[in-house]
Amino acid sequence: MHASPRRSELLLLVFLAAVFAVSSTVVIGSMVHIERAGLTVGGIEDGAVLRAAAVYNNISVTAGDTRTLDRVEVLVDDEVVATRRTGNRLILAGFEPEEGDHKLLARVRNATPLLLDAKVEHEFTVTR
Repeated sequence: MHASPRRSELLLLVFLAAVFAVSSTVVIGSMVHIERAGLTVGGIEDGAVLRAAAVYNNISVTAGDTRTLDRVEVLVDDEVVATRRTGNRLILAGFEPEEGDHKLLARVRNATPLLLDAKVEHEFTVTR
C-alpha cells in the first residue's frame, strides 16, 4: 500500500518551493541589475603602478546606460570621491591620491532591497 504524504511533509515541500522561488528572484534580479549597469573604469588597469601626475583627471567611470551615471558612487579606500560628469562618463574631480596602495570602487546601489549592487573594483599603487 502507498501511504499518503503527511501534512508536515506537504508544508515542508511548500516552504522549500517558496524559498527556491525567492532565491531565484534575488539571483536573477541581481544579475539583470549588474548587467544593465555595465560599469567600467577607464584610465587605470587593475593592479597598475602609476605616478601621481598620471592619475590626476585621468580616471573615469562609464556605464552601459548613461542614465545610470547619475546613481554611480565612487569610493577610494572606502571614502567617497567627488565626481563630475563629462559627456558619457564620470571623472574623479580633483582626485590626487597619496603615495601607496589604493582601492577604487565604483558602484550603483540596487533600488530593490536584498538584491546585489553593481560594482567594479580596481586596486592600484601610486608612486612619486
